[in-house]
Amino acid sequence: MNVARRSVLGLPLAAAGTIATVRLLGDPALASTSAGVPHQSPIDIHPADVRRVANLPALKVHYSSSTPVRVHYVQKDGSDSDGCQIRSDQETEEVEVADGAGHVTVDGHRYDLLQFHFHTRSEHTIDGRHAPLEMHLVHQDSEERKLVIGVLLHPGASSEADRILTELPDECGDEIEVDDFDLASLVPARPATLRYRGSLTTDPYTEGVRWFLTTPQTTSAAGIKAFRSVFPDGDSRPTQKLHHRRVVADPEWRGRP
Repeated sequence: MNVARRSVLGLPLAAAGTIATVRLLGDPALASTSAGVPHQSPIDIHPADVRRVANLPALKVHYSSSTPVRVHYVQKDGSDSDGCQIRSDQETEEVEVADGAGHVTVDGHRYDLLQFHFHTRSEHTIDGRHAPLEMHLVHQDSEERKLVIGVLLHPGASSEADRILTELPDECGDEIEVDDFDLASLVPARPATLRYRGSLTTDPYTEGVRWFLTTPQTTSAAGIKAFRSVFPDGDSRPTQKLHHRRVVADPEWRGRP
């Protein structure tokens, strides 16, 4: 597996603002009312102000229920003498998935799952409030356009993500292989989502990313604590101005688990 291709921090990226084919334009979240201003992520979400739209193009999730994954630390300061001890908000723990192990479709357009990773505190906020953790599942289509599923994680019932969170590799340590990982349990097959157009949340902050936020979920308090122990000062980007972008959601989407 090509690690450089898999990393969201090192992927070859499409031109900013590029949107997929005409058949995707049925999604009102792709419409812009603020040309010429930044469309950056993450954002603060106010559920009372979100436009609920029936019959949005469905996000259909096709993930394997048993696949090997590899976990490694994404390091951005490897050339520094103290790089193994210093944490950065550009760094995270990233889980690479095998080719073909997962993809999503929207209006018949396919995006393949490349990897997923975590941020603490959550990058997106609900009415200004953070969840302790946020998971990003990064997808890419045949023209290298990005779609990211964001899942805010609160302490509660354990999840398959705990298998990653409770056994994380050191910054300068070896990657960890996890067998028989259940990707399908991370996101419902037909999730209710909130969606908008934004950007990557790490350098180079490329725009044109399709964001889908599911209803928040839970994972164990132990898993959250383990990840936060690696990043005691956090590894999340502050929220960015909305600039009149359209934020829409399925009627069933909720801002809490």
